[in-house]
Amino acid sequence: MTRTQPRVITGLMLGAFLALGVDTLVIVAALWYVGRMSGRIAGAVTVAILLVFSLWVAVRWIRLRLLAPSTEDGDQKTDDTEHQEPLDRLKQRYANGELSDGEFEERLDRLLDADRRAESTNVPASRRLEQFRESE
Repeated sequence: MTRTQPRVITGLMLGAFLALGVDTLVIVAALWYVGRMSGRIAGAVTVAILLVFSLWVAVRWIRLRLLAPSTEDGDQKTDDTEHQEPLDRLKQRYANGELSDGEFEERLDRLLDADRRAESTNVPASRRLEQFRESE
């Protein structure tokens, strides 16, 4: 799973949960209004729905914010260089002294040229990343 997938899934679940909860509350309110349900039962159902929704939000928040390892800016840590962007890896190698000035400039030019060519041919970013790794 990528870093954004849990957030997307949470968003979808939130939307489905809100739709189901609001629909149920509307039905309960309509039944109470026409006299088919007592006020106490309608209130109890409403409170139960709101409690379950609040509990679900709290659990999701705890899982996403408190239990997930994160950096200061909120992104998850990745110590694995496999998951770093090629430009970031190139900069890191240059900063660590693994590449000379000339090597850095040559690889940077190759990376930018490959990126421009790939964008002009509508190659997906994941394939561009694979192509750059193969060229290293």
